[in-house]
Amino acid sequence: MKNRPLFSICLVLLLGMILAVTAGGGRLIRELSPSPLEQTVSGNDRVLVLGEVYLTEQKAKVQAIYLKNNSIRCKDASFYENRILIYTDPEIQVQIGNIIQVSGEADFFDTARNPGNFDQKLYYQRMDIHGLIWADAVVVKDGRASVLLQALSDFRQEWKEMLVRYMGERDGQTLAAMMLGEKSGMDPEIKSMYQATGIGHILAISGLHLTFLGLGAYSIIRRMAGSYGAAGMAGILLMILYVVMIGFTVSVVRSLIMFLFRVGADMTGRHYDGLTSLTVSAVVILFWRPLYLYDGGFWLSFGAVAAMIWLLPEFRGLPMQGFWASLCVNIVILPILLYYFFEFPVYSVLLNLWVVPLSSALLALGMAGSLLAVWFPGAGVLILQLCGWILDLFEVSCRGMLELPGARQVTGRPLFWQIVLYFGILILIFCIWKLSGRAQVLVLYVAAVLCLCLRLNGPGDISVTVLDVGQGDCIFIRGPEGGCYLVDGGSSDVGSPGQYRIEPFLKSQGVGRLDYVWVTHGDEDHVNGIEELLKRQKIGVSVGALILPPGEVWDERLGELGQMAKKAGVTVYSMKPETSIREKDMEITCLGPSGSVLPGNEASLILALNYQSFDMLLTGDVEGEGEKALTDRIRKEPEKTWEVLKASHHGSKNSTGGEFLEAANPEYTIISAGRDNRYGHPHAETMERLAACGSRVLSTQEYGAIQIMAEADGKLTIDNPR
Repeated sequence: MKNRPLFSICLVLLLGMILAVTAGGGRLIRELSPSPLEQTVSGNDRVLVLGEVYLTEQKAKVQAIYLKNNSIRCKDASFYENRILIYTDPEIQVQIGNIIQVSGEADFFDTARNPGNFDQKLYYQRMDIHGLIWADAVVVKDGRASVLLQALSDFRQEWKEMLVRYMGERDGQTLAAMMLGEKSGMDPEIKSMYQATGIGHILAISGLHLTFLGLGAYSIIRRMAGSYGAAGMAGILLMILYVVMIGFTVSVVRSLIMFLFRVGADMTGRHYDGLTSLTVSAVVILFWRPLYLYDGGFWLSFGAVAAMIWLLPEFRGLPMQGFWASLCVNIVILPILLYYFFEFPVYSVLLNLWVVPLSSALLALGMAGSLLAVWFPGAGVLILQLCGWILDLFEVSCRGMLELPGARQVTGRPLFWQIVLYFGILILIFCIWKLSGRAQVLVLYVAAVLCLCLRLNGPGDISVTVLDVGQGDCIFIRGPEGGCYLVDGGSSDVGSPGQYRIEPFLKSQGVGRLDYVWVTHGDEDHVNGIEELLKRQKIGVSVGALILPPGEVWDERLGELGQMAKKAGVTVYSMKPETSIREKDMEITCLGPSGSVLPGNEASLILALNYQSFDMLLTGDVEGEGEKALTDRIRKEPEKTWEVLKASHHGSKNSTGGEFLEAANPEYTIISAGRDNRYGHPHAETMERLAACGSRVLSTQEYGAIQIMAEADGKLTIDNPR
């Protein structure tokens, strides 16, 4: 430490920044306090914004324009907002540096609606953006543009289009993601597969890219000119231009700062210290953007480099250095992977042995092919075709790895104390190794991993989580012995609910496989998320068995779902009234449909969840004759008390009628419905009936996910698990 004064100073500064963010909150960190926009404007208010364009992005259906130094008017108020996001027509042409006037409706970002879901609000807070405008008019007030920034932006877009033109959409977009950081057009399946197999890092612009570009140029110029100074300045200039073009992500800024230290040491004849440059990078990034402290990319980038500096030297001289490097990185970043992604790809250490070297070759070939394609298209296309073959090899290898037994271990999100304990044991292992090199450290490391993956539930407890999937239904049940069950899964107003709402929640709870999945009926808002799960069996959450209503009430959608499940290797059952599934003291019983009901809402599968003294009714979208039959069924057991009702049909006025409520008399009623949904659910009539019967109502609109815990001793807890 005394030989590294800058390192020591940076450690103190890092600790101060961590305390400022975690303990100081909005009092010390501006990004965590409400901005003037949040304090002045409500959602859907009309606003008028005048600001400067500093970034534009083409997304699937809209153009994103990022503005800074904004003057905003709303009603009679005028105020300043540092940064804001505009969504507008993709055809509108603006340039970086333009001053534009925008009118439209204000909107704000969502926090995570379920445990494990993406926190959109925190993501944009990191960039000091607190709101967005859905623009219906954009006027350029000052056409002066930033010549250099716009030229780099245009160059990046043209480069991407050239890769797509010569390599095809799939491979071109993938290589563009690797070389230009442009992931918006990349095939989602490929991206998910890379992440599931542990090679997603090759899509991040990182030290690999910057080392190749900067150090490559630096070494070539140094040999040609014989001057460290000239070579260093040329390499630095090239690096800065590349970084400005691709954007200032965490890994890019970290790599740039470490590159500057490396080249600066050569230029001044001083020793390069990787640990010092790493800590300086962390301090610079956190002072620039404090909320990157909560970013998984920050911890993965710094954790990987720290592993190379801290652990890898202990294995110098051993054969297969690539294996030891990959192992060291995985040891250090394991808790980070589990915290942010909830799973660990078991064979990633082996896969990265040749993916990482091939990625370097792919990068070199991609840049060479892109350069040649400008002057010698034939030669450039041949080289880019070779890049396509390498990408095909990556895809085949990933698919093959996913077929191996135990390829993915879903453990869930560890708690903070588990992460601290893991790194504490890791430091102890390092000290023991340094002092004696004893092989017993392997036992200690196994203990550290087990502590990290440990999930504690009370003996005999069950939990029911009503997920917020917007306008739809999805209910997860965990049994007393760890069985995992899902009832419905779909949404009519949230895109890809299976991939982005249901699957991340399940993984965060340590669920890699669902034992049984029920689908109550064939409506889109109960089914489309289940369809996604079936399509993503290899890279998502697998399904053991699919349970549908009796075959005579199937509609076309349920028939197609059954066929899809069978093709995915999932067993399909139909469930009739009075049949049940048991797990220890928990029983899930079918109460309907019964009688002559038509396919649709009336024929919804109705389930009763019973666990000791706890009873819950799951009613799908049942209404009409189906609800009447359920009411008669419940009246036959007047002694049964229903603690919780999942309201039918999202609180529609055509369901959850007075006679039914009189028979069930639920203590709590959970309503699953989307905020500001076009149907107006839950309807006022339903809310009045629930109030009249004395049931306490909890809605996903208001609370997000709602979790019910029924303990073995009869204690019932209902709260928001977010």
